[in-house]
Amino acid sequence: MEKASNLDSKMYVLDTNVLLHEPLAYLSFQEHDVVIPMTVLEELDHIKDRKHDVSRDARVAIRGLDEVLKDATPEQMLKGVALPSNKKAKASSAGTLIIVNDHLFADSISGLPGNENDHRIINCAVHLQKQHPNSKVVLVTKDINMRLKAKGAGLKFVEDYRTDQLIDDIALLSSGYKKIAGDFWQHVGECETQQHGRDAFHKVAKSLIPDVFCNEYLLDDSGQFAARVKSYDEQHIMLKDIGVERLMHQSAWGVKPKNIYQGMAMDALLDTGIELVILTGPAGCGKTGITASFFSIFVQTSSKAKRLLNNLSYRFNLNQTSACLSSGVA
Repeated sequence: MEKASNLDSKMYVLDTNVLLHEPLAYLSFQEHDVVIPMTVLEELDHIKDRKHDVSRDARVAIRGLDEVLKDATPEQMLKGVALPSNKKAKASSAGTLIIVNDHLFADSISGLPGNENDHRIINCAVHLQKQHPNSKVVLVTKDINMRLKAKGAGLKFVEDYRTDQLIDDIALLSSGYKKIAGDFWQHVGECETQQHGRDAFHKVAKSLIPDVFCNEYLLDDSGQFAARVKSYDEQHIMLKDIGVERLMHQSAWGVKPKNIYQGMAMDALLDTGIELVILTGPAGCGKTGITASFFSIFVQTSSKAKRLLNNLSYRFNLNQTSACLSSGVA
């Protein structure tokens, strides 16, 4: 029973990057204690006056913390102030916000030199772990290297901040494509094909792929076949034949795919009929690069198009006026 109660009692130590990522992140740990080390407040203070977007997030975080702690005494801040939504809850179950002066802790606690802010925050978490053996002390940071350092310094629990994730279990999200074993056309046999300009559409039996979604891509083991689901009903699926070669030879303003997955992403982004495209994948797979490039390109081309239309309209009006003047109409 004691072990179960230990797991229920949690103390979260927040790193600065968590508050910069989501300024009101401390409100996401409603039923637990949230610790803000003094070093974090100092980092926020240094960042808030910079001329960057992150400075705004730092100021929002500082104002939010001030709103929670403005009426608290120094003793209450050290003991814990009830989080806003928990003020009406029972004292035993209410989550609290605690400010800890981590400068008072010896560097020897974690063994890390205290001349770095990250080390001081880790040192604070390790100190709290020793001070509260019956609680689960968790360091929350988005810094991967800091998580590794904390583990090496003896901190048992380290987590990334993921409460801002829109989908609770990202593993349940569709991958956006299906891989068909073997050669796709050997499974299909004969099918009805329609030609619309350069695009070919195939109507195949839905029994071949019963669980499909519109705009889902299909690949096979041949390395040549690629298609996208355009529509389907209870009996048939309409596929747009794209082909791997066509996907891999796409080029949009100099942006080219490096693999078939980036090729599918570019094909979806270039299709104006698709209003929302969600890209998922591990770090370094090209999600940010592709989306940022496309966004920048679309903004630039849209602005140029508007200026061009305005210029054409202006010149057209001038030409009309000139014609009227020369013919004596004006």
